[in-house]
Amino acid sequence: MGDLMKKENRGKLAIGAGGIAGGVALMSLTGFVAGHFIPALVVGGLVLWGSWRLFQKPNSALVGMVGLAAGVLVAAAGLPIVGGLASLLLGLSGIGLLAGGVWAVYQVMKSRRS
Repeated sequence: MGDLMKKENRGKLAIGAGGIAGGVALMSLTGFVAGHFIPALVVGGLVLWGSWRLFQKPNSALVGMVGLAAGVLVAAAGLPIVGGLASLLLGLSGIGLLAGGVWAVYQVMKSRRS
């Protein structure tokens, strides 16, 4: 059958879209929980729980591990002593995920043209 896109490009496109969505989510979480103790713990716990569920599946262990690290940072962002550093790391990792996702999508679209 005539597929519109090669199978390996579909996987790369999904990784890129996940990176973009994860980057936007991390940057929005940074603004939501920075300096607020209770929402940071609740949201961090939810992120940890969801990531732990992903981490237990063999085909999505890397996604789960990244999510576990994000959950710990989200929970730590509400603490008074380390909250500033955790918020900075959340913002930087959000920018990194966003940039990596955009780059992956760009590479897929560039390979489709040729």
